[in-house]
Amino acid sequence: MKQQLIERIDQAILDARDDLVRDTIKMVNIKSVQGEPLPGAPFGEGPRKVLDAALEMGREEGFFTQDYGVGVVSLALKEGQPDLGIWLHGDVVPEGDGWSFEPYNAVEYKDCIVGRGATDNKGQLAAVFHLLKIFKDLGISLKYNPAIYVGSNEETGMKDLKGLPDNPDARGFINVCTPPRMSLVPDSSFPVGYGGKGGLNIRLRSKTPVHGFTFIAGQDEAPGRAEAVFNAADLPETLPNCTVETGEKTVVWAHTPPRHGANPDPNGNMITRLCEALLDSGAVEAQDKPLLDFLRRVSGDIYGQLFGIATDTPPMKPLTVFSKRVDCEDGYLTFHLNIRYPIGITYEQIVERVTAAAGENGFELEAAIRGIDPYLMDPDTPVIRMVARVANEITGDNKAPYLLSGGTYAHILPNALACGMDGCKPPEDFPKGRGGAHGIDEVVSIERLQRAMRIYARILLELNEMDW
Repeated sequence: MKQQLIERIDQAILDARDDLVRDTIKMVNIKSVQGEPLPGAPFGEGPRKVLDAALEMGREEGFFTQDYGVGVVSLALKEGQPDLGIWLHGDVVPEGDGWSFEPYNAVEYKDCIVGRGATDNKGQLAAVFHLLKIFKDLGISLKYNPAIYVGSNEETGMKDLKGLPDNPDARGFINVCTPPRMSLVPDSSFPVGYGGKGGLNIRLRSKTPVHGFTFIAGQDEAPGRAEAVFNAADLPETLPNCTVETGEKTVVWAHTPPRHGANPDPNGNMITRLCEALLDSGAVEAQDKPLLDFLRRVSGDIYGQLFGIATDTPPMKPLTVFSKRVDCEDGYLTFHLNIRYPIGITYEQIVERVTAAAGENGFELEAAIRGIDPYLMDPDTPVIRMVARVANEITGDNKAPYLLSGGTYAHILPNALACGMDGCKPPEDFPKGRGGAHGIDEVVSIERLQRAMRIYARILLELNEMDW
């Protein structure tokens, strides 16, 4: 009987392909980068539009919908408090430049959907919605009440869950609402994540200005680009790994493919390349060299040795430092760092050591913003074992439960597991470095979404036979 039900679900997933594509494209085409707070939209108009679109979809299909008034909505199969939450987010990171496709005019291309947010996290949102719709249409009775939760600030601090001071529209879900008994977060990989690093953002400001040039890197509209603009400079026509453009001013710029903050390149990024070129060419004055040398060394030191914060605490992955942005105002450099750390070092220790090292190199701490704390669950619990088994059966893998490097809602919610959906599988003709989450020409594989729906279907059925 159960096998026959699974076969019916699998066929319904195949039949829902066109609807899955349509609704993924619909969501992707909403530009939902965080914006200025508005009444009822604490994280801007774009993220609010995704919430409204999700609510509309749910109401049209007879789900029990709720808007919690904090930038989070839910779509439940039954009336009343949900027992199981499946958490998605509708906000996206800025698109940047260099796309071959339109970031907010999504298209289907070689069994993929291309557009900003396709795999992080809008394809997953459409996939989970259509899976629960299949359960509803087939009349599958569950002894618990599953619900889709959609947030709107996962990418920039998870304040939809944690809250924003002095903003009554962003009090934070966990502060004013009752979370479900258990949550699944399809914003990672299969089989299942049972813990993850903490995270914080740090801004360092130079104590003195640079002279005769400006230096910026990692701007929202150009996340993989770093550039220095000289009012007048006797520069070589070419510099290693850089482009030199001459005119009224001389612009030197470097570019590297954008990467997710959880996975910085150990060889450095655009900041490293540009600083190396400027230092080696002698283009900057002697008094400015220590500042650029600091940027160069930090951006190429992803494990934090320079700051004295390198930490490797198995089973977690080592601490990482992602040098993501440089601003320049009146010559003063502001250096933005994202640090992800395992159990074994604290937020306070990191801030203290970074502040001390920066002070010795011409910078001072401007701000330290605490994000998420590291967490660790027991991977040998029955639910985690079940989820890993089901995922491996469908994928054909034999992977163990893992620990996350990136941050997800699972860090904030009680009794939450990161679970799939492995949606990013760029077409073979995509150049290396394109197609990934947060990257240029972001894609989600339709086949991967359908595979994830099959995995989640079995998890929901297995949970119906367990005590949790």
